[in-house]
Amino acid sequence: TRSAMVQGQFNLLALAQRATGPVQRGV
Repeated sequence: TRSAMVQGQFNLLALAQRATGPVQRGV
């Protein structure tokens, strides 16, 4: 469904932020 796609994209964005967060802090 459309909502499922939106939720999936939101989850991907959240995971990306979690992955890049610590890296940016390290730099």
